Amino acid sequence: MNNDVVNVRQFMQLVALFTIGSSILFIPLSSASSAKQDSWMAILAGMAVTLGLVWLYVRLARQAPGCTLVEMNRKWLGKWLGSIVSLLYIATTLFLGAPSLLFYMGEFMATQIMTQTPMPVLNALFMLVVVMGLKLGLGTLARAAEVLFPIFAALFVALALLASPEIKPEHLQPAFAIGAKPFLRAVVDYVGFSGMPLVFILMLHPSVVGDTPKAEKAFFLGSVIGGAFLLVITMVCISVLGVENTVQQAYPSYALAKKINVGNILSRMEVFMATLWIISLYFKMILYSYAGLRGIAQLLRIGNERLLVLPLGATMVVLSLIMYPDTAYRDWWDSKIWPTYIATFGFLIPVVLLLVAKLRGKGRASA
Repeated sequence: MNNDVVNVRQFMQLVALFTIGSSILFIPLSSASSAKQDSWMAILAGMAVTLGLVWLYVRLARQAPGCTLVEMNRKWLGKWLGSIVSLLYIATTLFLGAPSLLFYMGEFMATQIMTQTPMPVLNALFMLVVVMGLKLGLGTLARAAEVLFPIFAALFVALALLASPEIKPEHLQPAFAIGAKPFLRAVVDYVGFSGMPLVFILMLHPSVVGDTPKAEKAFFLGSVIGGAFLLVITMVCISVLGVENTVQQAYPSYALAKKINVGNILSRMEVFMATLWIISLYFKMILYSYAGLRGIAQLLRIGNERLLVLPLGATMVVLSLIMYPDTAYRDWWDSKIWPTYIATFGFLIPVVLLLVAKLRGKGRASA
């Protein structure tokens, strides 16, 4: 799958799309539920925390030029412990991250757009496109991102501008009206879904991205651009719908697009929001799957990881249909379990790896 080196611009766009992912539909709801009209400030705080996490990942990558996350684990934690930690990372991408995104896609399409189509069929069709992308390789996917990202940005700007006549600034007032606990909960939601999963980008950087100093800047810039999209859509949702209506919607940004009506000519623009979400979710799912497949190939020393694509794709379809018994369980998992779980992999283990790398480096220097 690693048939081409990803250039810096493509890397930045992949990071931005990965940051946005499924959050473009869910972050406005989770932020408004916790931080109310101060959601935009919570997202800004979450973006700042995410930059700190990216700094951690960049420092980690500097300690092991040309290595992936799996190779870093084995290099600094030893063969056995490093392999166990790598297996946990791989399981997170292939058996939690990617299947959950597939579930979100199927649920959204089955409830909002293609209501007569069974969810298993939708999941299988979307997974087929993911499998095709993985078969074509990372270089092809990076070039696809280079084509689709400007389209994504243009559609997003158009939707924001078309919704602007409905904006009511009073919906963002009063500021600083909530306590610290709900504000921090909104920050944790943002970091848990859009910040800490960026640790899996270490399966790309620095191993397949050339020009490391510029790639590091692209890593930071991609996370900021992705966060800016989420910040704008959240502010527009709250300022147009109001806090109360935002938290009552399953997909606030999709509901926002339904309200657009310019002279009874431009209306029912929700299909464009669905297009935005499909693009960003596709690339996030692709990168999750790529990280897991490349990790398995390196851990088991498999020469052609493309052989694993189809069976793992079928497994992810099955997992997406059984991992969440109902919506209430999904909400409980996303709000209570996932932030703590991903913090282990997105913060705790990288900190330990960086400390071990520093200590070993000092030990070699003193010797």
